[in-house]
Amino acid sequence: MEQPILSGLTAYNTEGCYPWHMPGHKRRLNTIFPDIVENPFLIDVTEVGDLDEFHDPHGIILEAMDRAKEVYGSHKSYYLVNGSTCGVMAALSAVCRPGDKLIVARNCHKSVYNAMRLLQLKPIYIMPEWNEELGMFGGVSPELVKKTMKQHTDVRCVMLVSPTYEGVVSDVEKIAKLAHKVGIPLIVDEAHGAHFEFMSNVNETISTTNYKNIPDPAIRLGADIVIESLHKTLPAMTQCAILHEKSNLVDTERLEEYLSIYQSTSPSYVFLATMEACIEKMNYERDGLFIIYKELLSEYRKRFAQLTHIHLVEENDFKKQSAYGYDDGKLVFSVKGCGYEQDGQMVRMTGTKLGTVLQEEYGQMMEMAGGNYVIAMTSIADSKEAFEALYQAMESIDERLMDLEKSVDTSLYRTLPEHKMNIAEAREHKRQDVPFEDAIGRISGDYIYVYPPGIPIVTPGEVISLGVMQEMKAAMVSNLNIKGITFDQKGKAFVNVIRENRWLSRIQRR
Repeated sequence: MEQPILSGLTAYNTEGCYPWHMPGHKRRLNTIFPDIVENPFLIDVTEVGDLDEFHDPHGIILEAMDRAKEVYGSHKSYYLVNGSTCGVMAALSAVCRPGDKLIVARNCHKSVYNAMRLLQLKPIYIMPEWNEELGMFGGVSPELVKKTMKQHTDVRCVMLVSPTYEGVVSDVEKIAKLAHKVGIPLIVDEAHGAHFEFMSNVNETISTTNYKNIPDPAIRLGADIVIESLHKTLPAMTQCAILHEKSNLVDTERLEEYLSIYQSTSPSYVFLATMEACIEKMNYERDGLFIIYKELLSEYRKRFAQLTHIHLVEENDFKKQSAYGYDDGKLVFSVKGCGYEQDGQMVRMTGTKLGTVLQEEYGQMMEMAGGNYVIAMTSIADSKEAFEALYQAMESIDERLMDLEKSVDTSLYRTLPEHKMNIAEAREHKRQDVPFEDAIGRISGDYIYVYPPGIPIVTPGEVISLGVMQEMKAAMVSNLNIKGITFDQKGKAFVNVIRENRWLSRIQRR
């Protein structure tokens, strides 16, 4: 009997690549939580007897979530069995009504865009500051948030992602105060920062490392709702996440109602048990596990920083891009301006190529590889031997590289497209594919974005202006992985746009 998924997973495991990617348990759950993993089918049950009800907890599930809120310092903490995605969507549904306006950082996760589509929300986008040298987003400027709130006094909330995929942290505390001053809540997608609570509060007196760059968790900085993916940076199973609420501006009953809507009615007790075990172990052993982890990060970040050509991204790289902090647990290696010899010619190194070499020649699987950089996600489950193997691989590759003239990054994300329709209207409207060169001035019917980082150049309902067209052209010329543009067998590009009619022409003339 064919089992392609199981066969694929088995093949990946037998390849022997080390996982510098999520989930944070690095496939070592049996050594971290042996009682659970020895036979997970024994605890894979349903809501019977005294095992409580996930959507109306009053027993063991409520007790576990009450313990979590004590650890995190929230008013309430909710286990999420459908990942951070359901938490983000429930948070926006709880604080917004259909048709409301909200301030949204453009680099938010697609779950934010999906929630805006379902609720027909009207986004007021703010752009995180762009680092052209690295081709990455920095932080969101509090001054920009303040300015945007003055211009749009009827917004219902502010939605940010912090830290970013690359580890950049915005000034959450200042932005929260600005939001609260006008009486609206701040929602923070902190999916990649579930470890902040445990790393920022360890007992430094028992450590020999003078370690900094430990951002405080957003829920302790004034954010009203914070969503974290336990599985990304902590030893928990994929899909395990948590939502924290600490606010006088959020209707808790409404939040719980939408959590019930967006989550499965058949919750996995295996997930619930691993979330509980993860939080308890991290809390009680933080002065052991996280001190060792910090010291490993400190040691190897210093060594990676000494590479000649490959650049380890640091907080200082974003000092001009409103970075309030940085997560050193993200090892981001940039090869911008690096080249190597191939068939007697110099070829520019890319993140994709670096990721391929790391995987195929050194057995190191990155979380992400593309553009000009790769990301290695670390956690407490990574050993000194693992860090050393990655360093040896990077050092070996670095010796093959040469410095080339650095090219300025393509002019992505410089301006926001003109907004004509909300996402829901655009996706429900009649659409058509038109040749790329004929799309200028038309309203996009789909998302067009470069992956990574997956941030839209244009969203459904926005105008494909000359500037947007130039950004898309630049991305294609640079061989970036652009999504939302289709190609026929002859390689001709097509873009999905709203089908024009009289009604639409009136909208475009507004």
